[in-house]
Amino acid sequence: MWVMRELGQELWKQCNQPGFNIVLVRSNSQTFPGDMYCRCDIYVDVEDSKAGTMFAIKYSDYAKPVTKVQ
Repeated sequence: MWVMRELGQELWKQCNQPGFNIVLVRSNSQTFPGDMYCRCDIYVDVEDSKAGTMFAIKYSDYAKPVTKVQ
């Protein structure tokens, strides 16, 4: 529910299609109590496909390419 609220219903529906994988990265606050404050980053892994290209064009205000560090 939280992810849908943050992304908006249209973007959330798009990210739940085949070929898309939502990745949540949670980290505790460095200055406030970790049980009350945290930072949650939302990433979407997209297969290198036509749908991925269309996603980058349609959501260019939100989508930023990130290289995966392994």
